[in-house]
Amino acid sequence: MNSEYYFEKEKKYHLGVYRRSPVVFVSGEGPYLFDLEGEKYLDFLAGIAVNVLGYSFPPLVKAIQEEAAKLLHTSNLFYTLPQIELAERLIKISGLSKAFFVNSGAEANEVAMKVARFYGRRKHKKRFKFISFERSFHGRTLLTLAATGQKKFHQDLEPLPLGIAYAKLNDLQSVLEILDDEVCAIIVEPVQGEGGVYPSSKEFLQGLRELCDREDILLIFDEVQCGMGRTGSFFAFQHFGVKPDLVTLAKGLGGGLPIGCCLLDEKVLPFLHPGDQGSTFGGNPVCARSACVVCDEVSKESFLKKVGEKGDYLKKELEGLQKKYPGLIKEVRGVGLMWGIEIPGRAKEAAQKLFESKVLVNACNDDVVRLLPPLIIEEEHIDLVVNALDKILATW
Repeated sequence: MNSEYYFEKEKKYHLGVYRRSPVVFVSGEGPYLFDLEGEKYLDFLAGIAVNVLGYSFPPLVKAIQEEAAKLLHTSNLFYTLPQIELAERLIKISGLSKAFFVNSGAEANEVAMKVARFYGRRKHKKRFKFISFERSFHGRTLLTLAATGQKKFHQDLEPLPLGIAYAKLNDLQSVLEILDDEVCAIIVEPVQGEGGVYPSSKEFLQGLRELCDREDILLIFDEVQCGMGRTGSFFAFQHFGVKPDLVTLAKGLGGGLPIGCCLLDEKVLPFLHPGDQGSTFGGNPVCARSACVVCDEVSKESFLKKVGEKGDYLKKELEGLQKKYPGLIKEVRGVGLMWGIEIPGRAKEAAQKLFESKVLVNACNDDVVRLLPPLIIEEEHIDLVVNALDKILATW
């Protein structure tokens, strides 16, 4: 059967809510994916920041196979070893106090926001509001969509949960203008991903930390996309030197399997009760074992150092393209191996042309091409992508 057969079959049986590229992937190795016809694609999207160790990473495959042969699932009514071992790793790396596991980034953010409301209600009685940021993206549940500062995701879903206002990223005054005594938390992506790859400044995050300390407001860092080594530090908050009260992870945590996590500071623990949170599959043994392998690899100092070096190289090459095509590329921005290339009005066209060149990226919107490669790429892979984009821009 060829790919066209499966395109038609998918159209017949699957809900058509995805704008899929016309390719059926069947295998992967390193930073490459292979389709049904045997064509090879260089992946600079990594399943949207998921496959941090690329494809078919031997220790990851081995751990998943071994755990699947032993224990697929028991529920959270019982203890399992991989979940406990993963929690220990994340607490030791983060310096936070407790971990709670779910299945996705939206769920992790939902848990963090629920914790903030428990804290606000149980400690301060009337606090329930959140401050989020324009261009942010926090998930597709109704509460996390309400916290998402992009109107296009709200369409036909109103009324969304109340009590959320949006400030401007890197503008502390805009936060102060909407702050009142009913705010329980501020939720922010240290690097906005879906919104177009906009890094927060260190000074801004420090300002949020000082504000939250002064007002006894919780600070939530959504690291679903920018965590797990992507900035060159295991956690993005370590890169910026600002520690939140709650931090959320997902995407890269499982290396390809679905797992999310909310990490909590000690100060929120007295305000949480048994039964406040729950998840049938959260911390599943196979997913947790996979995440243990990812944590062990990504937390290595040598690994993170290489991410930083490759990020610097990618930055240099992208800035070179911008200088070469100043009329096409408005800006390149990012941190580590998370970059956005602003090509006003033509980002989707650029992403499509790269796809035709067997390079996988995506366009966040009409203006920004997003690069989220596996963290195991080498400079030669960066050169392939930059050269492919160079050839496309040269024809415009």
